[in-house]
Amino acid sequence: MVDDRDRTMFIPRVRAADPPAEIRPTDGWDEGAASDPDGPGERAGQSLGRLAWIAPTLLMAVLGLVRVTWPALWGDELATWGMSRASWSDLWAVVQNFDAAIGPYYAFMHVVTGLLGDSEVALRLPSMLAMAGAAGLVGALGTRLASPRVGLTAGLIFAVLPNTSRYAQEARPYAIALFAAVLATWLLVRAIDRPGAARWVAYAGAVVLLGLSQFVALLLLAGHALVILLMRPRAWWAWLFAALVGALPVLPVVYLARSQRVQVSWVPEATLQRVADLPGGLTGQALLGGVILALALVGMSLRRPAVVYTAWAFVPVLGLYVVSQFTPLWLPRYLLFVLPAFALLAATALSRAPVLRGLAVVVVVALVGLPAQLNLRDTDGHTQASRDLGALLVKEGRADDVAVYGGNVGGDQRIARDAVARYTPTRNRPKDVLLAQAPRTGGSFTAQECAEVATCLGTPQRVWVVRTGRLDDPLRGLGDSKEPLLRGQYDVERVFRPTGYTVALLLRRPATVEQPTVR
Repeated sequence: MVDDRDRTMFIPRVRAADPPAEIRPTDGWDEGAASDPDGPGERAGQSLGRLAWIAPTLLMAVLGLVRVTWPALWGDELATWGMSRASWSDLWAVVQNFDAAIGPYYAFMHVVTGLLGDSEVALRLPSMLAMAGAAGLVGALGTRLASPRVGLTAGLIFAVLPNTSRYAQEARPYAIALFAAVLATWLLVRAIDRPGAARWVAYAGAVVLLGLSQFVALLLLAGHALVILLMRPRAWWAWLFAALVGALPVLPVVYLARSQRVQVSWVPEATLQRVADLPGGLTGQALLGGVILALALVGMSLRRPAVVYTAWAFVPVLGLYVVSQFTPLWLPRYLLFVLPAFALLAATALSRAPVLRGLAVVVVVALVGLPAQLNLRDTDGHTQASRDLGALLVKEGRADDVAVYGGNVGGDQRIARDAVARYTPTRNRPKDVLLAQAPRTGGSFTAQECAEVATCLGTPQRVWVVRTGRLDDPLRGLGDSKEPLLRGQYDVERVFRPTGYTVALLLRRPATVEQPTVR
């Protein structure tokens, strides 16, 4: 009979080098006891095993802190900032109508900002800590299932990918969901190693964290189901019960989000071209995406360690593609939680290489991704130079200026208004004369504006029009009431275009003096 551990897929398999004795599995999963725990080889293996999770953790923590305050908050991060400042009653009223899927994250950030303030560091700190923890767990998981060499290589590859830094420095829930995915997979392996109620309870807790941070990430459970069926079918019912218990608290979030599907109506269709672009979207650079995917395909096999990574990497992707045929959800950041699996598969492909050669690959990956790393840490690294917008209004503004914002299509009004509120001091901020109800109050995520535009606007001499995106005509699409009024009474004096915004200064035309009729 052929051992099922030696069955392979059609993709070439690279046999992993035998792990050191202290983590050599007895049947592909269980950790065996070392024959000579005091031997020099054993001590070296233990040291490398510790390094496999410590080094990625520290490297990711350092990379997460480098220039963390340079990129300004972009539209989605501004939403986090705004919701974290809302009262608890307003937050609850809003998520019943908008962004229910991220409601638990908003509640968490409300607590964080209440304790630490709302600086860029405070807003991004949970993501930084989550990504550093994920890097360490990637190293630990690779060590447990293969060898310290695989764990160290996987953890370091994961840490130096551009998108790992990007989402470590973003005040959104994706890094937390990624951490929860790695934690849940690590706990699954532990529960299969030595089944027990405490281990399945811990796994269920990780599933709760996974679903509450990003319920789309629960697609990981389909990959875990495949792992159980292929590797430990006897544990099926224990896993299923733990997974269902973990998913149960997420059901109210899913129920609320179902009625808010219009929020994702802007997401493009999941075409084959967009699927092909996924590796670059996950890693943060197309070339790196191709390299990591190629290594991952070489590392795939039906050997027990690699099947865990393979199911984790590909089953959720397939699941989201199917779901996206009915509800538009195909965005690379929604699948960020599979990125660690690709790093582990890439490290598996390098498992026979010496440690130094594996580290050389890590250095090459880091150098190839360096331009992207530098770009994402620039002032407009998160696609919108919101801080530059605020500096512009401080420099060019005057005391009696007023501001007019766009419509709510694509978040135009909400993002622009939030950017001005965040980055322009109150004394320099143009008056928001059309504001009737503040954003994130009364159950509305966006601001409510005055219906009588002409009355509320008055006759100011200078009007700032602040829009999102790069617009050739800053007044086009401003709104049925605002656009004709401003075109009829004002001239566009100057247009500024900080990355991600279009800002126009309008001057009121002199009143036409009627000349007396000469008889």
